[in-house]
Amino acid sequence: MQKTEIVHTRISPETKSECDYIFNKLGITTSYAITMFLNQVALRKGIPFDIVLPEKEDLVSFAENVSSVDAGKPSDKAKQIMKLYDDGIIDFETAEFAIMRLHNV
Repeated sequence: MQKTEIVHTRISPETKSECDYIFNKLGITTSYAITMFLNQVALRKGIPFDIVLPEKEDLVSFAENVSSVDAGKPSDKAKQIMKLYDDGIIDFETAEFAIMRLHNV
């Protein structure tokens, strides 16, 4: 039998639950999915997918999609949130969350 190592990691309960559901639908365990990820990292000598910083245009597009005010134009409050993101005061996820809350999404 091949020797194995144990990997411990912390993740939000919501993310784990969502991923467990998806992996179950795919017929694999979370442990197996993590093993596949780590094997791909070793094989490719790096992260097996692109990791990029979101662009401001992504946030504007998101705000337009959730906004029902002014025919899809971001509201003044959404623009204030986008300015906080632009100024580096909040990160993309926080801005996205704030805009979602603003529009009850």
